[in-house]
Amino acid sequence: LVGVALGMAPNPVVVATAEAVAPAASPGGVPARTAALFRKYDADGSGGLSFAEIEKALCEDFPSMPAYAREHLPVAFKQYAEGETLSLPGFMKMHAAFLFRNFDVDANGVLDLAEAEAALTWFANGSPTQIAVPPSPGGAAAEGSSEQQTVSKRWFWEMYKAMM
Repeated sequence: LVGVALGMAPNPVVVATAEAVAPAASPGGVPARTAALFRKYDADGSGGLSFAEIEKALCEDFPSMPAYAREHLPVAFKQYAEGETLSLPGFMKMHAAFLFRNFDVDANGVLDLAEAEAALTWFANGSPTQIAVPPSPGGAAAEGSSEQQTVSKRWFWEMYKAMM
């Protein structure tokens, strides 16, 4: 198992675990699943994804993608693409963003604990994923608080990158 810690002293440390994959399966620090999806949808073997290829990839990978996320595809492509194509690092960022959006059921811009665990478990191909949440602000509610614990996009991105 691989542990990931975020945060700075004296703040609490955020710890999450994920099953490790051989480094050769994850070139350049890209999660193996992300690299495999990129290769699958790079239909012409160009080393980059066109808008048509990325649209197909995300719609197949997230068949129940919320309408607001689907409508965001062209904007996101322009944000992460280099010209007319999306490189592997750009695809990784865009895929993580759409994973977040897909599991942000109430579209409030954060994931509650159940949404975050569901997203990371889905990304780990159904392998149970245990997570701990970041300290407040922008993360978990203080212990004993009635406020719901949430996960920010920044925290989710760090967890996504750690899913090797």
